[in-house]
Amino acid sequence: MISSKLKKALPHLIAIIIFLGISSIFFYPQLEGYRLFQHDNTTSIGMSKECRDYRDIYNSEPLWTNSMFSGMPAYQISVRNTNLLNTLKNFVLKIIPRPIGYMFLLMIGFYIFLLCLNVRPELAAIGAIAFGLSSYNILYMASGHNSKIHAISFIPPLLGGIVYGYKRNFLIGSAIVAIFVCLHITANHLQMTYYMLYLVLAIVIVQLIKYIKKKKLIRFLKVSAFLLLGACLGILPPVANILVTKEYSKYTTRGESELTIQNPNNTSSISKTALDSDYIKRYSLGISEVWSLVIPNVKGGSMGYLGQEKEHLKNVNPNLKKQIAQFPKYWGEQYATGGAFYFGASLFILFILGAFFVKDKLKWSFIAVSMLAVFLSWKYGWLTDFFIENVPLFNKFRDTKMMLFLVQISFALLGMLFIQHLFSNTINHKKFLYVSLSVTGILFLFYLMPNVWFDFFSKNELRYFNELKQNYRLNHNAIAQISEMQNDITSIRHIIFKKDCLRSIFFIIITSTAVYLFVKHKIKKVYFIFLLGSIVLFDLWGVDKRYLNNKKQASKYKQWVNKYEYVNPFKATIADKAILESEITKNKELEDKIQRAIFEQKVSGEFKASEINNEKDKIRFRELNFNTNYRVLFLADPFNESRTSYFHKSIGGYHGAKLKTYQELIEFYISDEISGLIKVLQNGASQDQIDSVLKNEFAILNMLNTKYLIYNTDREPIRNRYNYGNAWFVKKLNFVSNANEEMISLKDVTRNKAIVQTKYTKFLPSDILYDSLASIDLIKYLPNHLIYKSKTNSNQVALFSEVFYEAGWNAYINGKHADYFKANYLLRGLSIPEGENTIEFRFEPKTYYLGRKISKIGSILILCYILGVLVYQVITNRRARKISNNL
Repeated sequence: MISSKLKKALPHLIAIIIFLGISSIFFYPQLEGYRLFQHDNTTSIGMSKECRDYRDIYNSEPLWTNSMFSGMPAYQISVRNTNLLNTLKNFVLKIIPRPIGYMFLLMIGFYIFLLCLNVRPELAAIGAIAFGLSSYNILYMASGHNSKIHAISFIPPLLGGIVYGYKRNFLIGSAIVAIFVCLHITANHLQMTYYMLYLVLAIVIVQLIKYIKKKKLIRFLKVSAFLLLGACLGILPPVANILVTKEYSKYTTRGESELTIQNPNNTSSISKTALDSDYIKRYSLGISEVWSLVIPNVKGGSMGYLGQEKEHLKNVNPNLKKQIAQFPKYWGEQYATGGAFYFGASLFILFILGAFFVKDKLKWSFIAVSMLAVFLSWKYGWLTDFFIENVPLFNKFRDTKMMLFLVQISFALLGMLFIQHLFSNTINHKKFLYVSLSVTGILFLFYLMPNVWFDFFSKNELRYFNELKQNYRLNHNAIAQISEMQNDITSIRHIIFKKDCLRSIFFIIITSTAVYLFVKHKIKKVYFIFLLGSIVLFDLWGVDKRYLNNKKQASKYKQWVNKYEYVNPFKATIADKAILESEITKNKELEDKIQRAIFEQKVSGEFKASEINNEKDKIRFRELNFNTNYRVLFLADPFNESRTSYFHKSIGGYHGAKLKTYQELIEFYISDEISGLIKVLQNGASQDQIDSVLKNEFAILNMLNTKYLIYNTDREPIRNRYNYGNAWFVKKLNFVSNANEEMISLKDVTRNKAIVQTKYTKFLPSDILYDSLASIDLIKYLPNHLIYKSKTNSNQVALFSEVFYEAGWNAYINGKHADYFKANYLLRGLSIPEGENTIEFRFEPKTYYLGRKISKIGSILILCYILGVLVYQVITNRRARKISNNL
């Protein structure tokens, strides 16, 4: 009995060892103690620093952070989602850390998927390797899109559970669905979830048709009900994040705007309910660029310059060489790219053959959705625009090419289903040859006549050359030179394209040849499987290493850093330290707290000498953050960086889901205020001129409590003496009817005036008797709890330099709940009674806490359901064996 079980388990154990081996070799610097440098991970560390510091000190979640965009919910930044299945997954990743752990999850997930479809373990292993090594995954791992990789890892086994439920056992299928829905949703990448639903719907439709033809509609409904039950159970443990994300999304740039006007400097139309169409398609592909799935350098691959291709510059006009070298190596339509989505020429031919030979009707769901994904990945075309305008939720996400992971799944699936078909069926040899030769012939045509099929300039480049020719239209020599430059660039790009085209043709030919030899019984099954696996591995590995490799420069890895640098990517600059010293000078108590914290934390031997000062700086800036409250503006591209957020409460930041009101304020006022100051600084302004700008042309940034401005990180920051502070009383209320009027009125806003919509009048006194001696001061700061003290001889209205967010913030005066209102389009306002008062703002999002309760219940329910299914199956199998033995 034991040997029988071991025999059954052996192929799976071998597959696991292979997955770990391939992952470890691919990422072998990790075994030496290095970590993969990931830009987005570095950005995440910057934006989440305040949350992590709070968590370390208070052992709870702040749920709000002031480190970015003057304040925003932390739901999409750093909130720990704890449920039993996610804890088990994290345990696996602790034993096998990322990126090796991520690659393992990708492969083991797809392996489970193919096993659910009854694919042989050895073929399932090849399919899993192909899926894991698709450059789609490599590119996103290299850039640090960890949540995306997490989410994708659990989609194939989730789909496997659905198919298993319809084809074999609905109880086990529903349990598999429950497990992987839970893990997938916990990954918190709703865009991947949304795209996955297209494939789920296609699978369900194909199964419905199949069951109807067999006159088993009731059976279909029963199976579907159990699979839906499994999905619902899977959603419960991570439901807290789902609920707050749904709540938060309506306040973000993906939600509805109150504005119907637009910034005069912005020519694009206002989108009231979704992302702008051009923004959605910014990283989408040109139509012919989709061929990168098969020919990686069909548009040059990754970003770079033609000057990097030195061997190809030899034959160009020497007088034009310098100019040509500055042209991009990538000539596609994306705004930027790290490389091509390459799923393998070897997999492509197997996918095509699978489309022709696999008899399982399930293939049509994958083929149909793959075609749809290709069409929707295009930047140009009526279908993408139609989906943006008409299909629910499609316009909530940017970068439509992400949908191509559905093609990635289909390539590996149909490819392995085709090979499995070969093992038990004979195929028409002529049909096989026609298909293989046709695919090869298409690529040969690409190679022989590239200009017929592809453009070798992007639309922006063509526009540039046309404008250049127009400018020099009367200068025939210049026109000839421009044309020669275009021809030379085309020639270089032809070489780049043709080289990869031949590469793909080679892998298609050797894959087809291997299949043909097996069909003709010229090669044994075991050797064929080994040969096929090797072809797929080398095909994908070669392209992947273009984008993520282990090359060194001066004895240091280019794409890997030591563990300490990975976790601590930022070091305090002269500007940062100057801000710290400035605050300490004014607050001796702060210095005492810093020294006490350094002593208590005992920064010592576990760190290298070079790291100790950095550790002390982390403590210094942590204490600075929790004992002060002001904002810092980094003037150089402030809304695309998170370094400032690592050390300070930042006006800027980097996030794809910032509050819509804040984004609108950036577009209408903040960007202009920043640009105005930069112009003054670039012209070598005196201190008086700088002060004039800060006093008279910085109203919005002043009301956001912008105290320091960093223009050069290697110099002391600019001190803004005109910021309004944490809170202040206003002399006058200017009432407006709607958001449009409120936004327009901000051009005349001052410290003494508040712009308030009339809908908030019920929260305000009928008149204000301004008390010039009144005071209001912040006495305690935490990201989710602010305490002020006020003293006034009459009722007043106070404004707070904190972002208005009604879905969680509550105000209290002397311990009693108080209604606050929105003022100046973004800030919080509050009526303050006369006398001495304690005012508090606490972030207490009911939706989050409700979700946490449901999550705990859900974790128990899903565990009970899985155990129940397992027990039921054991009992059922024993009964079946007993009956069989009796017979």
